[in-house]
Amino acid sequence: MVFTVMHMDEPVANVTISEDKKNVEIQKLVPDSIKQPFGGNKLNLERVYDFLKGRCYEDGRADLQEILLQAGLASNNPWEWVKITHGVTYEDMFWVRFPDEDLTWEDVRVR
Repeated sequence: MVFTVMHMDEPVANVTISEDKKNVEIQKLVPDSIKQPFGGNKLNLERVYDFLKGRCYEDGRADLQEILLQAGLASNNPWEWVKITHGVTYEDMFWVRFPDEDLTWEDVRVR
């Protein structure tokens, strides 16, 4: 999986995850700041997974199964959610853009 983490229309990190999900490479495009979700030196798969998981519905949500059904998903899988939603949330301005996409913040934002 390859994607770019965006802050509005600014690319802030390029992420490459191996097919077996055992190796990750994070290339920071902006220095550590409020615009960098991968601040610090611990740049591993767990950090990426936590970032993606934070862009999903909560596991304990009462209507989660209904939401999953509507989305065509069998589980609350962060990898699959981000493919559908681009990781957009109401809380911040980060999102995920995949290679060969021309999407902008205006295209994906929810507010």
